[in-house]
Amino acid sequence: MAVSDFDYAAALQACARNDQSAFRNLYQHEAPRILALALKMLGERSSAEDLLRDAFVLIWKNAASYDPATGPARAWIYSIVRYRALGRLRQPGPVRNSSPGWMDQLPGDDQLRESDDDFSRALAALDATQRRAMMLAYFHGCTYEQMQARLNTPASSIRQSLQAGLTSLRERQYA
Repeated sequence: MAVSDFDYAAALQACARNDQSAFRNLYQHEAPRILALALKMLGERSSAEDLLRDAFVLIWKNAASYDPATGPARAWIYSIVRYRALGRLRQPGPVRNSSPGWMDQLPGDDQLRESDDDFSRALAALDATQRRAMMLAYFHGCTYEQMQARLNTPASSIRQSLQAGLTSLRERQYA
């Protein structure tokens, strides 16, 4: 994917000043990607749409709290989406995505490498153990215990894989 000319930090700063036009531009630019992530995480269109709406309300209300020193603006935006999605996944009740093997439907190496998304290619560069742990933890909201059962690997090894994967992504400016 070509480097985007969209300035997320400037958009958040404008939103903090109650600039509705900047918010509309941010929404139009990023909503399709956020909806896709929410759909992947929650597995249900109506829940994903609710999450999208809630995330953008929080982005609007909290834009002034974004501090560029803490990291990229886009990462700040996606942290809101991710934490909201994980909160929903961890709520008691029926399993939200009951399609068989939905957690095992992670993109393959070739799929990630051929993606036009820089982050997907960075994930493809991780070793398979790191990538699987990252996908289960960050996209599916699995706890260490759930990953331990799913991967048949000790929790300490999973922690090490996650730390190594995060270090690798950080070196590539993605964490």
